[in-house]
Amino acid sequence: MGVFYILVSGAAFGLLPWFARVAYDHGAEPFGMLAARFVFASAVMVLIRYTKKRREPRPEKKLELSLFLLGAIGYAPQASFFFFGVDRIDISLATVIFYSYPVFVVLASWAVFRHAPSSRTVVCLAVAVAGTALTAGQVQAGSWIGVALMLAAALWYSGYILVSSKIVQKSGAFISLTYVMVGAAVAHIVIYLATQPDMPSDNTGWIAIFAASMISTILAMGFFFAGVSRIGAGEAAVLSTIEPVVSIAIGVTVLNEQLTMPRFVGALLVLVSVAVLAQLSRADTK
Repeated sequence: MGVFYILVSGAAFGLLPWFARVAYDHGAEPFGMLAARFVFASAVMVLIRYTKKRREPRPEKKLELSLFLLGAIGYAPQASFFFFGVDRIDISLATVIFYSYPVFVVLASWAVFRHAPSSRTVVCLAVAVAGTALTAGQVQAGSWIGVALMLAAALWYSGYILVSSKIVQKSGAFISLTYVMVGAAVAHIVIYLATQPDMPSDNTGWIAIFAASMISTILAMGFFFAGVSRIGAGEAAVLSTIEPVVSIAIGVTVLNEQLTMPRFVGALLVLVSVAVLAQLSRADTK
């Protein structure tokens, strides 16, 4: 069941860029979609908290603030970079570039926590960088802002992972996720009020946003936590590589994006190196 949960989680996360593109095609702008997505998700999480999870203790005030800020200034900016990037380049390209974030995690862990990578890890990092560079080189002229946004999303997400690893363990997964979603919602509500971005112009756009909230946020994160609790983080990280595979498949089959040989090779290099990195991390923690 743990393997099943992680595969479902990865597939659900992999659908997120498609939901974003559908919402954009039906009138929404990135900040509008993000505000609605996190409001829907946080509302459901709070509802569950006060109906199904009432017995879970409330975190201390300091921890509450830390979790809220983790969502507001940790997760929210990463989501903004990601959604603006998806708006500018193909989903398949954007996904591969973003999925280079384990490279930044390893480098940041080395710089901040002095966790020196092994020689095998260094090889994997080099392969991942090469694959990312090869993939990024396939974007059309004028789309480099999209590449920069996806790299920024990967870099910010790396910081989020490192910080959250020190905070989330102090509270339960559900409580942490609830506060993170509320923080992200508040941040994007403020941005929405300041910028007044467009919202979807029809029901299809709203359905896409609701699906992003329920399927690619709550379900995806919930199944991931459930899977990790059963099989461990290392194996979960390896299985989670299904996420970019689903995104690339959607881009090629549904959105008619071209999967050229350089794109295929670049994606393969990134996915294989990330899977090996996760396996090495799993071995190191045993």
